[in-house]
Amino acid sequence: MKILVVDDNKEITDAVSFYLDSIDISSTVTNDGREALKIIRERDDFNLILLDIAMPDFTGLDVIDELKKDNLLALRNIVFFTASNINEEELLRHGAKGIIRKPISIEELQSSINKFVG
Repeated sequence: MKILVVDDNKEITDAVSFYLDSIDISSTVTNDGREALKIIRERDDFNLILLDIAMPDFTGLDVIDELKKDNLLALRNIVFFTASNINEEELLRHGAKGIIRKPISIEELQSSINKFVG
């Protein structure tokens, strides 16, 4: 199982990656939206992509928009990370398949993993 973790906050990506390693799930981490898009375009072996919405310069929504243009969005299991109060239905309309609210709880993270990986 492989998960891509994308968040501009290194503490979050480090913590999520540490947790994934502890449950024997391989993770790739980036703290940059453009780098995330590059990785997603190059690799199709991620079971799940955990994507922060609010990143500087190139947001999670920008990543989603580019994947739509490339006809790659439907093939990806993307779950948004967000601390915003954006309506969940609105976020799902963008193409995400789930949402994890920040601060992230292990239970919520594990539930998303189980839904898309397990």
